[in-house]
Amino acid sequence: MQKGKSLARLLYKFVLLSRLYHIAFWIVYTVFVAIAVQPGRKPAEWLMYSALILFFHGLAAYFNAYFLVNRFLYTRQIPFYILTLALTIIAVSFPISIIFHRLVNNKDIKNMVWSWNFFLIILLTVLFTVVLIMVLKLLKNWYQEEQTRKQLIQLNLETELKFLKSQINPHFLFNSLNNLYALTLKKSDSAPEVVLRLSNILRYVLYETGEGKVPLEKEVQYLSDYIELERIRLGNRVDIRFNTKGNIAGQTIEPMLFLTFVENSFKHGAAASIDHGFVDIDLDVKGHELRFTIANSKSGKQANLLNRDQGGIGLENLSKRLDILYPERHELKLTDSVDKYIVNLTLNNE
Repeated sequence: MQKGKSLARLLYKFVLLSRLYHIAFWIVYTVFVAIAVQPGRKPAEWLMYSALILFFHGLAAYFNAYFLVNRFLYTRQIPFYILTLALTIIAVSFPISIIFHRLVNNKDIKNMVWSWNFFLIILLTVLFTVVLIMVLKLLKNWYQEEQTRKQLIQLNLETELKFLKSQINPHFLFNSLNNLYALTLKKSDSAPEVVLRLSNILRYVLYETGEGKVPLEKEVQYLSDYIELERIRLGNRVDIRFNTKGNIAGQTIEPMLFLTFVENSFKHGAAASIDHGFVDIDLDVKGHELRFTIANSKSGKQANLLNRDQGGIGLENLSKRLDILYPERHELKLTDSVDKYIVNLTLNNE
């Protein structure tokens, strides 16, 4: 199955590079015109005369699509564009009329040649071809731009995640290593636990978050390790609670989606200006619906947190990331009161 997809992809690229789709289009178009007009006695003559007629259609159509549109239409020189397009269509209409007069063995058509009605029909048919080619080219350009946009979005997400990883490492690592150093000096029993949890975090961030979605269980374990290290660092100065509810097995999620909120909560909930702070984190899973709630204490001296960068990639970038990863499948609500900051994130993780 995979080989078949690879072969189809290579064939598709070959067709694009060699412009075979142009040839395929004109073959189909020629057959259609030959059957509709029948400009000759035999089917072979139908195809030959139709191909000759459509050759001049193609000249006008490609001249318009690859020169006039770029030179005049995109530069908003509309009068020049209309004038040159009209002259182009009229120019190719004369040789088409000569072809009908000299070669086509259809008396009804020959009797109409050089009349105003016939010339008007030629003009309209050439105009139809010109418009058709231009529409097809615009659709092709739109498709290519859409693919490029999707690739850029994916690249931005990957870059964003890498940036997020680089943001967690410096300050968190320094804090954890300083705590570990202090614990080893005291010969504390907590030192091995710090090493183990820090090792788990680094393994998860560096090796398990680069391939798209991750199991929700691993994301929860990662958050748990992160929170426990903060609990060891802060001691009894901050009340920390992390509670999960529901069945998280079998679910997948985009990696490190909650980290910005968690980092922010510890940054402000454990501020030195707060005598006894708190950080409450709840993860509730009901089927494919996932609700993440985090609340932290806040000093009255702190500014409105909604207008500040929220650590890591920041709330604005995180909101964009949610819009891309969970379009119309998430709801983010932020509440900033005098002494408390609350985040409510609901995901449809189906």
